[in-house]
Amino acid sequence: MKNKWFYRLLFSYFPIFFSLTSVLIIMTFLLLSELSQRETVNANQQFVRHIIQLFDHSLQEIDSALIKEIETDERLRAFFHGDNGQSYFDKYEISKKFTQMSTFDSFVDSVYLYRYSDQMVLSTNTFVPLDRFGDREFVESRVAAETLYTLSNRRSYKEFQDQERFPASVVSIVRKYPLLQGGEGLIVVNIGLSKVDKLVAEMSGSSSYVVIKDGSGQLISTPSRKDNSPGSQLSQVVSDYTGWQFTGGFYDDHTFRVATVFSYIWVGVGLIVVMAGTIWMTYATRRNYKPIQEIMNRIQLYSNHRSKLSKKGQDEFKFIEQALDDLIEQSNTYEKMHVEDSVYRRKHFFFELLEGYRLIDIYEWERELERLKLPTSFHSLGVAVYEIDKYYEVTAKYSQRDLYLLKFVLKSVVKEVAESCGVTVWTEWTAQHQLTGLYQSMEESVAAEAHIKEMAERVRAWVQANLDYTVTVGVGGCVEQIADIPVTDSDAIAALAYKASMGLNRVILYQDARIGEGQSYRDLQLIRDFARVFRTGSEDWRLIYEQIFQQTRANRQSREELVQLLNLFIDHLYREMMELSADIQDVWKTDTILQINRLRDTFDLVEDAEVQLASILAAFADQIRDMQQQRSHYSLICQVRAYIDKEYANTELSLTHLCDLFGLNGKYVSRLFKETFGEKMVDYMMRVRIERSQRLLEETSLSLQQIANQVGYIHDISYIRAFKKLIGTTPGDYRKQYEKSLS
Repeated sequence: MKNKWFYRLLFSYFPIFFSLTSVLIIMTFLLLSELSQRETVNANQQFVRHIIQLFDHSLQEIDSALIKEIETDERLRAFFHGDNGQSYFDKYEISKKFTQMSTFDSFVDSVYLYRYSDQMVLSTNTFVPLDRFGDREFVESRVAAETLYTLSNRRSYKEFQDQERFPASVVSIVRKYPLLQGGEGLIVVNIGLSKVDKLVAEMSGSSSYVVIKDGSGQLISTPSRKDNSPGSQLSQVVSDYTGWQFTGGFYDDHTFRVATVFSYIWVGVGLIVVMAGTIWMTYATRRNYKPIQEIMNRIQLYSNHRSKLSKKGQDEFKFIEQALDDLIEQSNTYEKMHVEDSVYRRKHFFFELLEGYRLIDIYEWERELERLKLPTSFHSLGVAVYEIDKYYEVTAKYSQRDLYLLKFVLKSVVKEVAESCGVTVWTEWTAQHQLTGLYQSMEESVAAEAHIKEMAERVRAWVQANLDYTVTVGVGGCVEQIADIPVTDSDAIAALAYKASMGLNRVILYQDARIGEGQSYRDLQLIRDFARVFRTGSEDWRLIYEQIFQQTRANRQSREELVQLLNLFIDHLYREMMELSADIQDVWKTDTILQINRLRDTFDLVEDAEVQLASILAAFADQIRDMQQQRSHYSLICQVRAYIDKEYANTELSLTHLCDLFGLNGKYVSRLFKETFGEKMVDYMMRVRIERSQRLLEETSLSLQQIANQVGYIHDISYIRAFKKLIGTTPGDYRKQYEKSLS
């Protein structure tokens, strides 16, 4: 078997090569033929539709001109009302206008008027009684018709009874006068079919034709070809305006037969190429089989020393195949693990910086950023959160693939603007509609904050000018310590909370959002509290809802103000729903938000809006509860929240304490709590304590230290800092504002 591998290679490749190439050539030929035929049919159909549009447009223009003359020409009105002193000059002017109409529009053959009162007919050439008019039968048939407008089928027209030349073939547009009553006469416009034949022949050329038939099947236009060669019908279209049937096709000329023969020549050329390829493959196989045979000989020699491979029929490629499979599989596995680990660690570390779950020192910061190939140096740090405005409308407008592209564009613009300003920015999507950027600046805090605001404004303006949506940016205050990054992140998110009142498509600084707080802020705060309580599933949302609408009814707001109120409901509920799981977001975006938008656009009374909105929200709350209760961890997370509500005054209450108590991992329970209630567990603990302290500030005269101890804070400084972060003011100022509002 000296040439064993040569023949194995040759006869393994040859059938595949010959079969595939032959099939491909045949399929290509058939495909090209089919495509050519389909394109020919499409082209002919478009040509026929073009002719239809031309004729319809021409007839509509004639009819429009006719209507205009009927409505505006005083001579026509005088003619149909009787002579009344109308001179022959007036009749001449009318007939002259008909002649001009025939001159300006090539389709118009002739025009005449018929007056009921004295049965007189006025045409371009005569003014005679009906019984002496050549088209008397058609006029009498139109007088008996009930319709005010008629487009006739093909007919013969002659103006004089003793007319010697052949009557003209026409179709007629007939309108009764006046337009809406039709009791005084007829106006007939004859369209010459000889002119139609001429226009169709000019447009069709020598290789194509168009046949036109009216509603009764009579020929309007037919091709005239001297050799009477047969034609192939390709398309048939009926005009919606005239009801005429247009049939188009091509003549079977010698050109098409030559093209067909030419296609068969290409098939022959393809077969010759196949044969040449077969000869070439045989030659190449003969030259290249020797190294393969040498490799196979060595494998066979090695396999003779192994009992498992010495069996008859064993495949010699097993070693190579197994080795390559193992190598590729291990390489792919390691590469995939590396990519997934890098992406996960990058995003996880970013969230740890923003949320402050654990203390991150400068050494860990430098180590992680060097591993992620990001700059480590900074003098001040600031956070800006870019939020896509009306995200639910954007998601409804674009596909998922387009959304990924739009988000990628926004992320790229943020980076490019920062790079152009010499600032490093680390960006991650922290929510579906929010892109958070962590800016590392070498400037002082005040200057860096102004610089970040300037960059955010440039991004906002670019998005507005180049994309089909806008963004609102919340900018937090700059800090100089890594541990304070959660503070600037919270500032930026808090600034975005004022988007509903301060407007979309703008940059909002945290300190600017606090300007102008008063009664309007208290109303806005009620809606924010309502949205947050509704998200957590508490039934307290109904009480806050009633309080909001009680104030609304007492203030007697206009409908525009009520629409703004519903917009605030939508914006704040949307923000809170985006913190919940994807299935709940889908229910919100596909059903509930549509119902609220419909209510906003259609309600008349505030009482109706209150009842209907409450019904929509109650149904959605029931859906959320059913979906959450189906999850295995829902009961456990509810127990954790109930424990926080009960033991909030315990100074030892913390994430570690809860994990030890319930036997859970800190990150795991935090993630489950966020998925269930849309809020970080540490934020929830802080909010429960601060809300309890608000009541103590309002109802008691206890000192700040005493209140701090009663709500779980050991030091009043920690309490004051948390209170200001959540409420926006210090506890002392809050008590003063409350006492001032009572007075």
